[in-house]
Parts: sequence; C-alpha cells; structure tokens
Amino acid sequence: METAEVTNELGRIHISDHVIAVTARNAALKVPGIAGMGESIFHSFSSVINDDITEGVHAGIKENAAVIDLYVCVKYGNRIPAIALQLQEAVKESIADYLGVKTSAVNVNVSEIIFDEEK
Repeated sequence: METAEVTNELGRIHISDHVIAVTARNAALKVPGIAGMGESIFHSFSSVINDDITEGVHAGIKENAAVIDLYVCVKYGNRIPAIALQLQEAVKESIADYLGVKTSAVNVNVSEIIFDEEK
C-alpha cells in the first residue's frame, strides 16, 4: 500500500492510496453526465481482494502526489471531452480539499456509453 505524506506544524499525516481512490470515486459520481464507474483491467484482476468502494478507480502515489486513473460510464448525448474536463477538475479539487494531497494527474478512461433505455 502506497501512502502520501502531508506535513504540517503538528507533525506528519500518511494517507493511503485506498483513501485517495474512495475520495476520487465519490467526486466522480457527483459529476453530471456520469452514469457510473466502469471496470478497469486492474480492478478485474484485483476484485477478489478489493471491495466495490474503489470500483473504477486506480490511485497511486508518485513523488508525494496522487496519480489517478478513472474508468467511467458516460450517459449518451453528453460531450465526452467536456465531461472529462469536469471530472479532472472535480477530482483534483476534492482530493486537495478533503485530504490536502496534491494531484499530479487525473486520467479519464471512458469504458462505456450508457444509452437511455426508455427511448
């Protein structure tokens, strides 16, 4: 397990990559146009040992900054580049606000487009 370190005047805080992944997933699901989280190759191999609260997210730490890979399902009719930009901004802001960790990259992978079943 990788950890990011946040240092302040009182000491050091170590935040695991799992906590970063959960925070990123929660932020991603709040973005309009996102139907859900997709499945990555990484998640399908590790699903035996992991729970579903990090589904569709892989988070790592490189040089004390978070690197996040998102695998999302987009609702049909939305502009994918616009949604990807909103995702990147929302996730980066959420991780900085809630955890105090810098984010060096938020990679967005569209794994599926969800069509409205009522039409």
